Amino acid sequence: MTLTEREHELDELAARYAAACKGRGGAVLVCGESGAGKTSFVEAFVAGLPAGTRVLWGACDPLSTPRPLGPLHDLAANFTAATQSHLSSGQPYDIFAAVLDELRTQPAVLVLDDLHWADQGTIDLLRFLLRRAPQSHLLTIGILRDEEVSVTHPLRALFGDIARSSHGQSLTLPPLSVRAVETLIGDRDVDPERLHRITGGNAFFVCEMLDHDGADLPTSVRDAILARTADLDAAAWDLLNLLTCAPGAIGDHLLTGLGVTLPALRALDQAKLIKRDARGVAFRHDLCRRAITSVIPPGAEPGLHRRFLDAHRDAHDEDPAVLTHHALGGGDRALITTAAAQAGRAAARSGAHTQACEFFQIALERGGLLDDGAEAELLERLAEEYYLTDRLEDAISACRRAMRIRRDTRAPVAVSANHHSLAVYEWYSGNRAVADEHVAEAIAALADVDAEQDPSCLGQLGHGFAMQAFLAVQSSRVDAARKALDRAREIASRAGDPNLSVRVRLIGYYCDISAGESLVRDRLLSELAAGPRHIDETYSGGYTNLTYYDVEHRRLGEAAAVLGTSIPLMVEHDLPICRVVQLGSRSRLNLLVGDWDDALADADAVLNSRSAPLARTWPLLIRGLVALRRTGDDGGVIDDAWQLARRFGELVRLLPAASAIAERVWLTGTYDKRLDGCHSMLAEAPARGLEWARGELGMWLRRIGAADSPVSDVAEPYALLSDGCHEAAAAAFHRLSTPYDAALALVESGEPAAVRRALDALDRLGADAVANKVRADLRATGATAVPGPRRASTLSNPAGLTVRQVEVLRLLGDGLTNAELAERLFLSVKTVDHHVSAILTKLDVTKRRDAVRRAREVGILT
Repeated sequence: MTLTEREHELDELAARYAAACKGRGGAVLVCGESGAGKTSFVEAFVAGLPAGTRVLWGACDPLSTPRPLGPLHDLAANFTAATQSHLSSGQPYDIFAAVLDELRTQPAVLVLDDLHWADQGTIDLLRFLLRRAPQSHLLTIGILRDEEVSVTHPLRALFGDIARSSHGQSLTLPPLSVRAVETLIGDRDVDPERLHRITGGNAFFVCEMLDHDGADLPTSVRDAILARTADLDAAAWDLLNLLTCAPGAIGDHLLTGLGVTLPALRALDQAKLIKRDARGVAFRHDLCRRAITSVIPPGAEPGLHRRFLDAHRDAHDEDPAVLTHHALGGGDRALITTAAAQAGRAAARSGAHTQACEFFQIALERGGLLDDGAEAELLERLAEEYYLTDRLEDAISACRRAMRIRRDTRAPVAVSANHHSLAVYEWYSGNRAVADEHVAEAIAALADVDAEQDPSCLGQLGHGFAMQAFLAVQSSRVDAARKALDRAREIASRAGDPNLSVRVRLIGYYCDISAGESLVRDRLLSELAAGPRHIDETYSGGYTNLTYYDVEHRRLGEAAAVLGTSIPLMVEHDLPICRVVQLGSRSRLNLLVGDWDDALADADAVLNSRSAPLARTWPLLIRGLVALRRTGDDGGVIDDAWQLARRFGELVRLLPAASAIAERVWLTGTYDKRLDGCHSMLAEAPARGLEWARGELGMWLRRIGAADSPVSDVAEPYALLSDGCHEAAAAAFHRLSTPYDAALALVESGEPAAVRRALDALDRLGADAVANKVRADLRATGATAVPGPRRASTLSNPAGLTVRQVEVLRLLGDGLTNAELAERLFLSVKTVDHHVSAILTKLDVTKRRDAVRRAREVGILT
């Protein structure tokens, strides 16, 4: 295909490559419709690279279920032995890191074609490389048909990363113009406007029609392609038929076994129907495959797929994903079972959990008959993959089916393991009572088994007690948790199960942190840092629980620092079930520090996608509270949050939900009977570990006149409020960088100057409904000088600074360094660096003092 009208796009790629050569790598997605000339465009770019540039070109295949990391396996011969070893048996993180290490030090280009067929592992690889691109010499190029990327396609996450990254870019190749078509026609007797109209400017369509020999132009590309088959013999047609069943290409090592002849290859090459690339012989374009597929003789496909299976066996090439594809096409049910199960295990190891689900489903639903043990094992594996991909209902259903089989076959250790898994799945689903029942059953299932004679039984029993301890921690029953943990620890010492030992240590840290012993944080972080590079659910749970408690205990700077590390880790290791819970914690943190737009962004990311009920507890409250404070109407979202908190029945979730209801009563003046039981809830709540949640609820109950006496044993700011020390309480909240709480403390003081400061803060936060109530209350008490709302131009400010950025800017005026700012605001230095950089950019200045001066000029600072 002649390349035309692509100069601008080529310049963009060239600029990205030049940056990579200087150690500032990047990633580019080349998008366009089928036939837009994407591959030819990238081939032209690669052809113009300096001699010696390392270029690796892989492609994804149109398999019924994609091969995990298929492009990397095709490129394996280009990697070192160490990287090849990781590819064959390593974990996703190790594979990604090995590939990056090979390509980062010298200018290199990695091209991945047909990304619309990519597996989750390949997508995760691209996201991994994108995040590390600035410290490498690697330019990664992805090629895809954007019309095949639906709203729910896994590639959408990569699109989001590219859009947010300064070193990522999407290039969409537009259709050719009439002038470009005229250039391609040259001196042919063809009407360019008619050809453009017929083809829509699609580069492949245009070239196919121009290459067609005939007096009249065909009216469809399909006819143009099929016209080239008119003189083909049976051997050439046999190869065409085989290619329609191939997963992208036929490898050179398979050609002889399939009976492909040299004359057939020559005939198809001359007809411009095939090409040869690094993977073997393939259709020149996928449109060729579609055209030929439409004329395959009925009933021919099973035989073609069986020929592929024979050729793969003869060549000792038994990629389970490819074998599954051909076994499905050939109707070989026995092979479907074994190949799909093997492909599922490989996908799970590589971190492609979505594809693992699909393979295990294929093995169970489309394969041959299974014996009880094999069927139960596949169901258990499928349940685990469903859980990791946040499909909890499916996980529960599959696990229950497996448990019925295990009971019928009298396998108590497996029955206990299934009860344990169901406890996890039900807890994440918000069915806490059911989860408790399953934990009890997990332990009871092993009551009649001699654990000392069966190591697997002993370890499983230990996991049962560990889970019992974990759930007790979540209920703030630390003493009960430690009792169960002692049993688990004693068993772990005899079982020789390293995973159990790790769980016991981590849950022990949760017990201490839940009880308010924050000094163990460093030991927990050290434990997590010493974990495997390819972190699993056990270690990811450590980050999830630590960040949750950090936010709830108002260690906000520490929480921000850990979340800044842990959320990308969850993405890299394909652990969405943990990622969404941590997004909820970050949403809560942003609400507390006044970054309400960021809080809503995280909340919406969880609520607008499939996510576990556990992950939705905070996002529901955040969405409701922000709407309430801004408009005075939460739309019933706080009620939804309360119902969800009740399903868990855990005080660490119930107390904040009750506080939200009380805040709504305070703002709207409409009492809610559900608050009648809050006094007993506060009485039941342990003082240690719940000082903040108890203090918050007690504060709101007192504000609405529903508390007879102050709540004791609460965090310092709430104790100060109870003692009437409003200015001191506001100062304490300011030290925590929680401006909304500080503002309300100042309002409570009743001092005119303090109330004016509070209203200024509420206006800046956008808490319009709350500010309106404060002003109305002031007028009702006879105040004569009620400050009016700040002007909209001042609130939004010409620079568009966020509330947090205004706070940083104000401290810049005091001459604080970034390190001092970080300490004052309980943020990481990296986060402060980001805020300062954003402030300078928005104010269009280069120096900190100029930023302060500019802010005063436009009224952002007074």
